Amino acid sequence: MSARPSIADLLEQTNRELAGTDARVYRRMADHLQRSSAALDDLRDPQPVDHSNPRALLGKGSFLQQSVASLKRLCKEHRIKGTSKLRKADLAKVLERHGVTPPSPPLESFTKKELIALVRQLLGQG
Repeated sequence: MSARPSIADLLEQTNRELAGTDARVYRRMADHLQRSSAALDDLRDPQPVDHSNPRALLGKGSFLQQSVASLKRLCKEHRIKGTSKLRKADLAKVLERHGVTPPSPPLESFTKKELIALVRQLLGQG
């Protein structure tokens, strides 16, 4: 005969599942708000287009837009030790403290509309 879980156990399990779901939703919302804010900043104060460096069109990068593996690779490239067990936010802080410039956002992170706008900028049409 197996013991049935108590109401407290069921409530705790449900709360843990909800917390995990909420955290993912909040991370996606934060990422969306960050991109929206950056887009609004660009509209208010457009940066001059540097055709000699097409990567400059991608805009300023953010360590938080990068994967953990990418951040660890950056730490390795800049000879920063003691980062193997750090989480994404801590890796970003370490890289910032060492003066590392965040790479441009990956193309995969842009929407179709944003990519079309980048191509138009590159071609000088907008």
